[in-house]
Amino acid sequence: MVMPLRPQWQYPRRLLVLADSTWAHARAAAWLRDLQRTHAVAWFGDRRPEGVPGARPAQTAHWLGREVEALVFEIDPAISGDALAIAAGLVRGGGILLVLLSALGITPFAARLRVGLTQPSVERWPADAPLPVPEPVAQDPERRLNADQRTLFSALIDLPQRPPGSCAVLTAPRGRGKSTLLGVLARHWFSADAASAVITAPNPAAILPLLQELNRGTGAAADRRRPSSARYQAPDQRLEQPLEARVLLVDEAATLPVQVLLRLAAQVPRTLFATTTTGFEGSGRGFRLRFLEALDRQGHDIREYRLERAVRWPDGDPLEAWVHRLFLLEARVCPVILDGPRTPQASDGALQWLSGAQLATDEARLTAVIGLLSDAHYRTRPSDLQRWLDGPGLHIGLLHVHGTTGLLGVVLAQAEPGLDAGLARAVWAGERRPQGHFLPCVVASHGARSLAQRACLRVLRIAIHPDWQRHGLGRQVLQETVRYARHRGFALLGASFGARPDLLRFWMRAGLRLLRIGFRRETTSGLHAAVVLCGLDPSARDGLARLLATVAADWPVWRAGPLRGLEAETADLVSRALPLPGVADPQADADAIQAFAYARHPYELALPALQRWYAAEAIETRRAPEDRLLDAAVRQLEDWPALCRYAGVSGRGDVIRALRRRVRTHWANSGGANPTWRPQRRECPR
Repeated sequence: MVMPLRPQWQYPRRLLVLADSTWAHARAAAWLRDLQRTHAVAWFGDRRPEGVPGARPAQTAHWLGREVEALVFEIDPAISGDALAIAAGLVRGGGILLVLLSALGITPFAARLRVGLTQPSVERWPADAPLPVPEPVAQDPERRLNADQRTLFSALIDLPQRPPGSCAVLTAPRGRGKSTLLGVLARHWFSADAASAVITAPNPAAILPLLQELNRGTGAAADRRRPSSARYQAPDQRLEQPLEARVLLVDEAATLPVQVLLRLAAQVPRTLFATTTTGFEGSGRGFRLRFLEALDRQGHDIREYRLERAVRWPDGDPLEAWVHRLFLLEARVCPVILDGPRTPQASDGALQWLSGAQLATDEARLTAVIGLLSDAHYRTRPSDLQRWLDGPGLHIGLLHVHGTTGLLGVVLAQAEPGLDAGLARAVWAGERRPQGHFLPCVVASHGARSLAQRACLRVLRIAIHPDWQRHGLGRQVLQETVRYARHRGFALLGASFGARPDLLRFWMRAGLRLLRIGFRRETTSGLHAAVVLCGLDPSARDGLARLLATVAADWPVWRAGPLRGLEAETADLVSRALPLPGVADPQADADAIQAFAYARHPYELALPALQRWYAAEAIETRRAPEDRLLDAAVRQLEDWPALCRYAGVSGRGDVIRALRRRVRTHWANSGGANPTWRPQRRECPR
């Protein structure tokens, strides 16, 4: 019999603001040290006092799954939105989040935060007043579920007995006791049959409450670094081994790629996917829509469940409401109203272009934009709002259609300046990868260094209102964006996205050309990344055409080697999208070989040139291990495990270092020109 739990915390949490100074810092440090004897505490910031637990803002994600009763958070001009959302979620009911407030910057998000800190729920603490003591309710040793959790426990308890193909999807805002409920369920299933279920998640630290509840009463402790292998298995480990269990439980599923989730679902007869829908983990609404659609196509019997009532703090908690308002975590898609009987057409639409600063001045419009973007995309984090408001060079296009009232679409596009000649050369050699120049860097890495010096506009996101999709509005938005980019003087427009066949068709039908398929799968989508481009003036179009002819000549080598695992439908689309291959340029090949051997030019990009050189020079395979390695890599196009065996090493980096050494030797012995590329720093295995 599973003992239910009642809500652990009944008191609201408090948000206190203290103006930062040397004296205030010392007061906050003394406050936490005092509390540390009887309470769980933490300090997030760059000036954490000695002996006080905590982290710098960039490391706060490691604290997910923990709870504290008092937390100090340093707010300065370099504030991390994700870190602030994490901090708020760690404070349990009755606890205190104390903000040490430095002078904020003058960005739109800083202005938004400044206004947020004046709300009635925020307590501006007097400099001379003693800091209060948290008042959390003691945990009930019987740990009973609340009514919301009990209802779902009863609804899900029979999952191991349901027909094969059954799939349950559980969503909840943060703090609703989702992981605890899952732990109670798993413990019940394990008590009936020790082999009935397997648990997986992106990492064990994120599901520590689940593992703690699972081990309750057994005497076993849930170690965030080394959980019990019989009960928790990492997703990649789970995919590599056959699974005998009747149920696979996946917590924080939205942090895993859809393709990985689908592969997990195919391994077992029944699955339970659970994810958080607001908070640091990001909005799960886009995940829910995309993932459920994919599950449905595979024939799974899907049932959805939802937890609403808070467990770790009371309903209507002021700190939760403050965080939601600041980051618009509950923004929803706004309805579109027809102004007349005629159905609007895509040709009736027009884009209104704004900057983040302009968008920030209209709260209703900003909320509509965030609601649309959150609904359309897999994950939207708190820091996304901050980046969209503050990001330099971000162009925001809002689609309005004549005959309607409301927002029908949004496009986000980032200006990316071209590289100067020296930087373009360094990028091609693998020596540099400057931030904020994604498209120019891709172009330069493929050898089109002159084209990489031109300014680009990169489309980051496109979202169309769910009630108005499949009406040609997405293509209309993209065509309007192309016209806008040309008018603003950009030479290239492009985008990068997971290479799904439907997305490839969408972009190519809009006139963009496929330049690249990434050689490794992305962790976010589980897909290879596609890069598409179009030239916006005659010079850019000519340069892009020459580049694409080179890519077409190299494509067969990539397809046979590093892209052998690319999905057949995607590979067929790529083959048909590329132009007729050009003739390989001997000088360009020589440059690529030298850049690989003497600098850091990526192995996969150099591979076609290496293969042509290897065949033309008739390099003999000798008995030396590194000669056999070179033949296996360049002529036979073996995969990385095989190349590691040839080289007698354990990793990709060691293989590439050995290949660079051998290519240098053969290049010199074959009469190659003196190298024009020299590494600027210690050799990198990339």
